[in-house]
Amino acid sequence: MWHWPLMSTSLQPVRISRSRDKIVAAATSLFAARGFKGTTTRMIADLAQVNEALIYRHFPNKQGLYAAIIEKKIATLIPLLNRLRQAAEASESMETVLREIARQMFASVKEDPQFLRIFYFSGLEGHDLSRMFFEAYIETFNQHLRSYFLSKNREGVIRPVDPMLAARAFAGIVLHYLVVQTLFPEAERMPEGNKPIDAFVDLFLYGLFPRPS
Repeated sequence: MWHWPLMSTSLQPVRISRSRDKIVAAATSLFAARGFKGTTTRMIADLAQVNEALIYRHFPNKQGLYAAIIEKKIATLIPLLNRLRQAAEASESMETVLREIARQMFASVKEDPQFLRIFYFSGLEGHDLSRMFFEAYIETFNQHLRSYFLSKNREGVIRPVDPMLAARAFAGIVLHYLVVQTLFPEAERMPEGNKPIDAFVDLFLYGLFPRPS
């Protein structure tokens, strides 16, 4: 009697990974468009074209799925944090370091513009996971940037300033630009490439007054 060959078990992890990726992609899109509270697992399943029960094979609940998306984004922050730690111990110019930090922020939003929408939805909705997101992503980045400015202050490279305010100021300049360009398509398109980054770093470090000759 003819028997159909059994499917290789080595393919099962691949299928599981693909279905999980489809669910995460669909959830990311919906959370970005509707927020956490406005998204249901039924909506996610329909967009991912999977059975709703499959979501619960990968995640305990909607909160677990949302947390997985946040944790995935937090993982992308590690190279940036490592770069700041290295810069605090090296003698590189601040212009070089801050330009690189800004470029990485630009690249992160360009690669995943939906995440910026999730970021703002989390703050507006105020659910439990928004605090986790803020502390693990935003505050972690700010604390590392603060440490960098503090090290430069102690070296006498910059004048005495509150290092956390300096960190928030620099991040705020870059983030505001990215928010406007990403969330408001009707806004005037600004120059692409390094031109805005160079301008932001120059303004942050030297202000608007002419540099002394």
